[in-house]
Amino acid sequence: MKTLCLLLFIFPGVASAFCFEEAAAHYNISPKLLRAIAHVESSFNFRAYNENKNELGEITSRDYGLMQINSSWFSRLAEFNVNESNVYEPCFNVSLGAWILASNFASHGYNWNSVGAYNAGFAKRAENARQIYIKKVQAVYFSPNFQ
Repeated sequence: MKTLCLLLFIFPGVASAFCFEEAAAHYNISPKLLRAIAHVESSFNFRAYNENKNELGEITSRDYGLMQINSSWFSRLAEFNVNESNVYEPCFNVSLGAWILASNFASHGYNWNSVGAYNAGFAKRAENARQIYIKKVQAVYFSPNFQ
């Protein structure tokens, strides 16, 4: 166990396959779908960071890590002790992303619309953004070279 933890710390990219499989099994989600979302969200960059701004240029939220976990989720994820430091831990980040996606599936069904809502939410005004995101994830997911 010590060796695994040390390897995960030194080589977080090596842990990625294990992390996706583990989170997928726990939340009953396809690991390939989780990997496709991570590819679209961060290109598998566990240090990825993004600031979302309104029309005035003010930061409204931030996205963190492989799965680009949005800071707006932090209050709902309080039970997992999510903060700006541990959200970058690759396996934890993938697990948080799987939790969000599983929540979408539970509330709106196991469908592509729920996948699109991972990025854009379910609001009617976000329909276009949701459809664009669905196409991005599907392009990766159905790519013959993507596993």
